[in-house]
Amino acid sequence: MRLVASSEAGAVERFEAIDLLEQRTVLATAVVRELQKSGGENIYGRPTAALNLLRRWVGERYEAKVETHAKDGLASMVVPEGYEDTMAELKDATDICEALAMAWTADTRRELDGDLADIRSLVSSYAW
Repeated sequence: MRLVASSEAGAVERFEAIDLLEQRTVLATAVVRELQKSGGENIYGRPTAALNLLRRWVGERYEAKVETHAKDGLASMVVPEGYEDTMAELKDATDICEALAMAWTADTRRELDGDLADIRSLVSSYAW
């Protein structure tokens, strides 16, 4: 359900900000959950699908005509009072999403091994 009007000033804007924050958090944490299933070892298949969904969502809202990244628009998101923990969770998940995207660009096995180590470290320390 969508809030379209309210007698309380700012309620619609607050609702919309919360909705965007929660949508993005769900998509970013889906990437994390898929990576957790393999301990960060499998960067293709479902983790790729999850990141592509997040990137599509970001592109539709922030960077429509360029290659999008998981972090695009993150700094400009409105964080309503009481949702600071949700934003912290989103930032941590986004770091993992960015590490996954970086692994896809590895040119050598050494680079890939380093990127996979970064992913494993981030995934294992993910506290949400």
